[in-house]
Amino acid sequence: MVDFTALLVSAAPFVVAGVGLLVLGWPASRVGVVTLGVAVFGALALGATDLVGPLVGGLGTSGRVLLVLFGGLLLYNLLAAGGAVEEVSRFLGRLEPDPVALGAGVVVGVAPFFESVTGFGVAVVISAPILLAAGFSPLKAAVLASWGQCAVPWGALGVGTVIGADLAGMSFDDLSDASAFLSVPLFPVYGVAAVALAGGWSGVRRRGAEAVLLGLAAGAGTLATSLYLAPELSGAVGGLAATAVFLARRWRRAGDVPVRALLPYAFLLVLLVGINAAGDPGSVAFVGPALDGPGLPLVASSAFAALLFGVGGRRLGEAVRGTGRQWLPTAGAVLTFVLAGAVVADGGAAGVLAEQARRFGGLYPALLPVLGAFGGALAGSNAASNALFMPLQVEAARGLGTSETLAAASQNVSGSHASLLAPQRIVLAATATGLVGREGEITRLALAPVAISIVILAVIGMVS
Repeated sequence: MVDFTALLVSAAPFVVAGVGLLVLGWPASRVGVVTLGVAVFGALALGATDLVGPLVGGLGTSGRVLLVLFGGLLLYNLLAAGGAVEEVSRFLGRLEPDPVALGAGVVVGVAPFFESVTGFGVAVVISAPILLAAGFSPLKAAVLASWGQCAVPWGALGVGTVIGADLAGMSFDDLSDASAFLSVPLFPVYGVAAVALAGGWSGVRRRGAEAVLLGLAAGAGTLATSLYLAPELSGAVGGLAATAVFLARRWRRAGDVPVRALLPYAFLLVLLVGINAAGDPGSVAFVGPALDGPGLPLVASSAFAALLFGVGGRRLGEAVRGTGRQWLPTAGAVLTFVLAGAVVADGGAAGVLAEQARRFGGLYPALLPVLGAFGGALAGSNAASNALFMPLQVEAARGLGTSETLAAASQNVSGSHASLLAPQRIVLAATATGLVGREGEITRLALAPVAISIVILAVIGMVS
């Protein structure tokens, strides 16, 4: 029998966050505080006795996210002070004067590459300034940058997928392969959405075919890498494949590539590859969990950029102060939403929602990605979404006699894509584009391709 009270209490944080951002248009900082309060109240109502552990774990996650945001904003401000942003902007304008085509190239090519090698939403703070420099309005740049995270299953070289595979009782390679198969039709969705947002129906008519081609290149590169090379690099190679197709059609216009302006990004990639080759820095006691991820490499790359472009003295001080002014209003929103996600995960609400989902029987494969999306949208990460629902999704599939591999992959991919809409990730986009306080507008515009992707996953689940 359905316990409607427990169901309503468990769903309340999702409802409050959605209504606050999308309907009431509240700033994310206010919505985050209310959502956290509702999550804590709900956990206590469901009988949770220890919320200290989830809250402490959420603080560590918040620290990682906030350090990444600070490092990304600082890198951008130093590049702007050194003239690198203007130089890259001129190069992009020469390479592709049509912003419609450029939007698709960034969304399914450049941004997925950075998200895959960094994770934590770094693609947003890297690609948003590029889109702004190319002439996009702040709102469109924020939405396009958010869509650039469409390779999230392999973000931070597949950390979330590693966690999901462990919880599902399967190998990382198998879950990566199945997730890559499901992702092939999704990349073109984001490509077409990019040209539609950038140029309307006219943009779709002019650049829609190329957007589909770029999306298919990203999907094919992701799948081939997962099947035959290194699954951890699937998203990165997929992004490079789409970028290569984009550049191959325009190489005659390239002229002189602004190598010096791009060196800080190359330095960042070298650091990230080296750290991943050496092992997880978060496992080193003196570093600590709050410093895990690409935060420290971003700060180091910022120092490299300052030295490379001679940004010192007053200009350096202005860049640091400007970064602080952008970063501080965001910190509270990120903190409260991450803590709310941790409380939902460990306070009993996630279990209630998953248990009720199993009652749908034969319709469960269609509901499965919706449930995974709920986890991703609130928790803001593929890893957290998998931690919320992966064991229950696989157990439900086993009990209903459906494919456990498909269930695990659908959970992995749906949670990943819905995390693009998580308040803390939308806050990153708002901060990077100067739209703090307008997170609801960004979320409404960013919703469509995510919803379409979830529908596609539901259809695949029912057909399979």
